[in-house]
Amino acid sequence: LSSEGRSTATTILSLATIRLLREAQERGEELTIEPKMLSFTDNRQDASLQAGHFNDFVEIALLRSALYCAVQQAGNSGLRHDILALKVFDALQLPPKKYAINEELKYSAKIKTEQALRNVLGYRLYLDLRRGWRITSPNLEQCGLLRIEYQDLGEICDDDALWAECHQIMHEVPASTRKALCSALLDYMRRELALKVDYLDPARQEEIKQQSSQHLIAPWAIDEDEELLYATRLFPRKRSREDDRSERYVSGLSSYGRFVRRVLKKHEVNIKADETQEVIQALLKTLSIVGLVEQVLEPRNKNDVPGYQLLASTIIWRDGHGHAPYHDPLRTPNLPQEQDKRVNPFFKEFYQENALQLHRMLGIRAAEHTAQVPSERREEREREFRTKPPELPILYCSPTMELGVDIAELNVVNMRNIPPTPANYAQRSGRAGRSGQPALVYSYCSTGSSHDQYFFQHPGAMVSG
Repeated sequence: LSSEGRSTATTILSLATIRLLREAQERGEELTIEPKMLSFTDNRQDASLQAGHFNDFVEIALLRSALYCAVQQAGNSGLRHDILALKVFDALQLPPKKYAINEELKYSAKIKTEQALRNVLGYRLYLDLRRGWRITSPNLEQCGLLRIEYQDLGEICDDDALWAECHQIMHEVPASTRKALCSALLDYMRRELALKVDYLDPARQEEIKQQSSQHLIAPWAIDEDEELLYATRLFPRKRSREDDRSERYVSGLSSYGRFVRRVLKKHEVNIKADETQEVIQALLKTLSIVGLVEQVLEPRNKNDVPGYQLLASTIIWRDGHGHAPYHDPLRTPNLPQEQDKRVNPFFKEFYQENALQLHRMLGIRAAEHTAQVPSERREEREREFRTKPPELPILYCSPTMELGVDIAELNVVNMRNIPPTPANYAQRSGRAGRSGQPALVYSYCSTGSSHDQYFFQHPGAMVSG
């Protein structure tokens, strides 16, 4: 496996192990096995990376599952911006001790703490709408569980009188073509975070960050070192050398411009790049008239164009039912073959199951145990790992945990890489399954390590000791 592949595989298997053991305990089975796991790596940076990857995965999975639960409960009406964060907050059903610095708060202090969490949830939800590149963690839309629509878009595209004031081409094409062009443009804006929403406003983000530090604990608090992403603006023209690269630009030569020409060509309308840019400018102007987008920046001069943002209040979040993944016509011009249109089955079921049993994910967290961690914190984590049930169910550690540390009963050990010697393997695997108890030990082999690859081909040389 590659480094990212090992991180994701280790995270998923770690989570599955803990959940299976917890479920067995909930069924009342007589188990001496504690729901916890120890994971070894010979690179202390990898231990920190793996712990961060795991906690991020759990937090995002909880958020997406709660969103899916909320859109299901909303039914055909879907969710709107004004109640989105509240409904997801209600679906999470987090007890105060899981997110509040002071879980005993009442009255105004309790209201402020809940508001701080809702603001963080709102920021994370809109951030999760952006175009993602990681196939190892597809969002709800990529799994077909979330469908984004826009307020009154069908009626707007059917209004011939409205489009008569637009570009001549847009007046002549059918309403279905207008809708295809508008949907692709609005989808592009939201996936590039060209959104008008408080959660992505830099001034508002500073307030959200301060509220988070005052009232919330990890993993829900915003880390002080985290760089928050803010909204971009869309300009219907080509980017110049003087332009801010953080903004978004759509010209007649852009991916959206090429999409416009492909769609119009089906109606035997052939236009050049310059006229395509005029069509895009007319589209945005018309969408601003009906209140789907807003002009947020005036042109700098008579030859410039305004900057636009999509209004978050016009977005409708609906249940996608998991039938088909989102298709981006700008990046994938032709629909894939039927067998390639399937959603990711693992993540689809993962989010759906979590939506039904969110409580089983709560309290599952990981931490690293390396020489870089201060001794007081290492001792605290060792204590949390020993408690019954464990307060800290997963430790990702360097060889510091091979010897001399009391970890009590343990049944599951993971190795993120093949240890240097058979003696190391015996010592690490021997941490599990003492006193005749069962043990599960699993290892990953890196594609970039000749050491790992040798013992992948000759496992007996390592395992036999």
